[in-house]
Parts: sequence; structure tokens; C-alpha cells
Amino acid sequence: MISLRVRSAELLPAGTRWTVTGRWLPSTGFGGKPAGLLVVREFVSLPGHPGLTPRIRTWLARTISELYGVRAGLVDALITGRRGDIDPVLKASFARSGLVHLLSISGFHVGVVFGWTVLLLRPLRLRRGRASALASFLVFGYVAFLGWPAPATRAAFLCGLGAWCLARQRNPSAGALLAVTCLGVTLLDPWALFDLGGWLSASAFFGSMVFVRWSDRALGESAGWRMLFGSLGATLATAPFTAGGLGSVALAGIGLNFAAIPLAALAVPAVLLSVMLVPLMRVAAEALAAGGALGLAGLEWLARLGGGVPWAAVMGEPGLVAALPWAGLLGLALWAIGRRNTSRKAALRAGWVAGVLGVLSLLPVDRLTAPDLGESLSLHFLNVGQGDAALIRSPSGRWILVDAGPAGGGVSGGGGEGRDAGREVVVPFLARHGVGRLAAVLLSHAHLDHVGGVPAVLREVPADVIVDPAEPVSEPHYLEMLDLADERGMGWRAGRAGDSLIVDGVVLKVLHPDTTWTRWREDLNDDSLVLLVRSGNFEAVLAGDLGVKAESLLAGRIGMVDLLKVGHHGSAGSSGPQWLSELRPKAAVISVGRNRYGHPAPSALARLAAAGSEVWRTDREGTISVTVGQRLMTVKGRSGTRRYPLTP
Repeated sequence: MISLRVRSAELLPAGTRWTVTGRWLPSTGFGGKPAGLLVVREFVSLPGHPGLTPRIRTWLARTISELYGVRAGLVDALITGRRGDIDPVLKASFARSGLVHLLSISGFHVGVVFGWTVLLLRPLRLRRGRASALASFLVFGYVAFLGWPAPATRAAFLCGLGAWCLARQRNPSAGALLAVTCLGVTLLDPWALFDLGGWLSASAFFGSMVFVRWSDRALGESAGWRMLFGSLGATLATAPFTAGGLGSVALAGIGLNFAAIPLAALAVPAVLLSVMLVPLMRVAAEALAAGGALGLAGLEWLARLGGGVPWAAVMGEPGLVAALPWAGLLGLALWAIGRRNTSRKAALRAGWVAGVLGVLSLLPVDRLTAPDLGESLSLHFLNVGQGDAALIRSPSGRWILVDAGPAGGGVSGGGGEGRDAGREVVVPFLARHGVGRLAAVLLSHAHLDHVGGVPAVLREVPADVIVDPAEPVSEPHYLEMLDLADERGMGWRAGRAGDSLIVDGVVLKVLHPDTTWTRWREDLNDDSLVLLVRSGNFEAVLAGDLGVKAESLLAGRIGMVDLLKVGHHGSAGSSGPQWLSELRPKAAVISVGRNRYGHPAPSALARLAAAGSEVWRTDREGTISVTVGQRLMTVKGRSGTRRYPLTP
């Protein structure tokens, strides 16, 4: 299945047929799963009549919008699992507070539907086995309507097996049920092995099962202990996967689940029934919708409350390195509770674990791993996909952000990959380095692939001052950035040629824009804020999305530099031969991701090679770190480390 994002003021009915003309850019997903990007040039609607299921989907979307208004996106997530229409700030709050599982069609939702169906059928004097069987049929129909997502499919299999075991008077172990349901999901869709949602669902079930089983034996079967250890077990068991795949582990949910899960267990059936009753009893449906909306408001309040708590989530760069510590912590927790440990013995082991971790936290491990500690200048070009984001650390440890990558699925002069690079890449990087405030945020220009992530960063890490070209634009993320600066008392000023910002001896000189230029405001790219970074013998140029026309304006004003952040992601219309013959950078960094523009262009790469510049690309090297010494510049990426002598 290929997903297309179409900008339209009208709701496009599900099931309509289109002729789509475009170019397919293939790629390979995790585990070798085929993936790619369809670059659509033209699409034309075809005549035809949608089937029953698409018509139901269209009716659902319209009904939800009528009943719930501004909360329609949240209701859509609870019923169908689609989260595209939820406010990004609210979605981030759910993720940071550890309640994002409530927005996904997971085992929890399927369990709520199953449990409420059984409760509603019991007054009809049906036996438990028959009521469970009917509830299972309903659950399987619901999951089929959703398209068999792995987490919901596993839960549906579990409900079906549970009903069968009840009818046959069997009592299998929870571990056996988990294994069989996971096998069923894999047989139905082998690619589910590489689905993060499926792994999160299975690991959450495993963790809560193991920890609740221990708490029942050691502490008693009270609802409070079960909720606490169920949440703790699910969080620890899913932590290696969320850290490795998403770069964050939400801890606030352990406590918030005490209120959120009962609230969601009431809100979800109210929402479902309100939608189902619309064709039969509109008045009853609206009454239920009012009650469901009240529950949703409570969930939103909990998410915002939890998302605002310091250290609600531990964030880092996704990958195996991020997952390993959490896997080790899970192993230690399982060792602490053991299979037959009493609460006293488990507490003793937990004390030993806490003591060892406390001692390890005092070791200067970060000095052995971080490339930018010490009394030296460092620059980090973050891997944010098709966009720009760079961080500069002064020798005294103050940080400057230059752009923050894309956000959302649309593009505005650049790329966007359906995510918020500020929240998912820049903020975790800052958190890992203990950055609580930025000395400055420098925005090259207000295209989405540069400004998109800035609001998410500023919500977490404020800045002393924001500098940008100050060209009037209607880009929402840029306007949101200005609103945040005003609300939180952050300084703002326009950057103009000749301005300078000095941070701990590091000079950031603005080379462009020049408002006296005759082409000012013709092209937002050519009005980019261009920076010359100077510290000792080191000089670097960060060119934003500058094109050849604007490069000619700067001819003869710079001279040779050591490092160049290549303009406009290496497009054919940037990095002209005269510009490169003057700068002659030893290393050139191209911030680029999968895109439809052909960046970096072969002609631009050829010109860089002719100028004697070694190219470093974020799509191949990941985050590229540059450390500046007295005589050498060290560049580090995935492929290795290279050292270059500085220009005297």
C-alpha cells in the first residue's frame, strides 16, 4: 500500500479511484522491507462507485467531525488509529507523557471493546463462554475493518484464544498465549516481524504479565499494586524498542496511567457508541458524545500535565547504542524480582542495582564518548533528512542552533518527511549534552525544511536571541516561532550583512542578506542568512540555501575557508565554480535526505571535487561532527574520522 498526502480543503471520499502519474524512488526499509517515495506529478479522478467499506470510512470521518468538532482528530485516532489530524503539540505531549499508546489502535483498545461487549451481553443471560465468543467475532470484524494492524491483530487473537479456552475449560499460561498470538500475527503478515508497533505490543504484554504475576504473589492482588507494576513492567519491557526506534523513553506514564487508563476505558466505549447511535438515535448519540468529549478533555489535560514535567521522557538519538542500556536495566529488573523472590529479597536486589547505577553515574563516561567536550570549538550537522540543522558549541560550552530541520509532511521550498526534526532529532541531541538554554538561534530563512523544527526546540530549550532575515512570510512554523519568542521573552532581531554575534570568542559574522541588493525579496533562498564562523585559524561558511546569483554578490569578500556547509542541499543552482574557487574548502558538508529534487546534483558534486573539497553527506554519514583544534580540524561520521590542517 502506498500512502499519498493530498492538500485539499474538501474531504476526499474513501474508495474513489485515481489515475496517478509520477516517479517512484525505491528504497529499502528495516529488515529489507520494500519502501520508497512516489513523486506525484498529476492525478486525475476516475468515475466509479466506492464499495461498502470505503463508504463506511467516509461516513465515519464526517460523523466524527460533526459530533466532536475540534477533537475530531483525537476521536479518529481512538477509533481508526489515524493520528494525522491531531494538533502536533498535543501529539508531542501524549508522546512525552507516556500516554501515546492511547492514541494507537493497540491491545488496550481491543481489550476495552472486548470487555465492554461481554459486559453488555451478560444481561441478555448469555453464558460467559458464548458472550466471549460473540465479543471475539466483533473484535475480529473491527480489526479487519482497520486493516489488520499488528498490535490490534495480536490482541484479537488473544481474545479469540481466551474465548476458546473458556469454552474448553483450558487454563494455558500467559507466556504460551503470547507466543501463539505472536505466531498468528507473523503467519498473517510476515512483515510484522519488522513492525515496531507489533514489538511494542508484545513486549508491553510480556512486561506487564511478568511484573503483575510477581506483585500478585509477593504483595497481594490489589488493583493498586497491579496497576503500578503493570505500568512499570510495560514501560521497562518496551524501553529498549522505543529508545532504539524512536529515541525516547517516556517515564511519566508509569504514574499517569493510574488516571489515564480508567478514563480511557470509559471514554473509548462512549465515543464508539456515540458514533454507532447516530443513524438510530441522534439525541442519544449527542449525549454520549458530550460525555466522551469530557473524558477526552481529561486525557488531553493529563497529557499536557505529564508532558510538562521535567524528565518526563528520557531522550536520545535512536539506534542500538540507545537501546542497550535500557535492555540492561530490564534484565536487572527481572533479576531483582526473580521467579520466586519475596518482596524483601526483591527490594534488597533493587537496592544493589540502584547502588551500582549510582556509582556508574559518577564516572566521566561522557568525556570518553562525546566528541565536543573540552576547550575546543565544535560543529554538529545533524541528520534531519531533507533539511538543515546544525549546532555550534563554543569552547566554554555555550550552544548556538542554526536551523532545526523539517516538520510535517508538506514542503515549502524544501523537504519534509512527515516528522518534526526539532522534537525527534535536535531536542534529544541537546538533552544528551545537558543543554538547558541556547545562546542563540540563527534561522537561515523561513522555508519549512529549515524552520519547521524550531518551535519544538524552543518549547523545550529557550534561547537568548533569535536572528533571521526578517522577510515577511506566511509559513505557520515561522509565525509560531515568533509567537514563542514573544511569549517567553526571548530576544529577536533581523540579521543583516555586517552584523556579528560573538559567543566565548567565537565570531559569527553575517555575510548576507544585504537589503540594498537589487534582487532582495525575489527568492527566499537567495535571501538566506549566510554565516562566517571564525575561531582562531579556523573559518567556516554556513550558506543556508544560497544560490549562484547571491553567491556572485559575495565574490571577493571571504577568501579561503576550512569548511563549507554547502548551499541548498547541493542543488545544481548552488555552489558555483567562482564561489568554490574562492572558498576552496577542505571539507564540504551537504545536509540532505531522500528527496524528489535530485539533491545533491551530480554537477554540484563535480564542482566540489574540482575545488579539492571532500564531501560529507548527512544521508550517508548520519550526524557529522567537526572538532576544531589549534592546527587541525577533525571531521567524524559513520564512515570514519578524517583530520585536515587548518589554513594558516
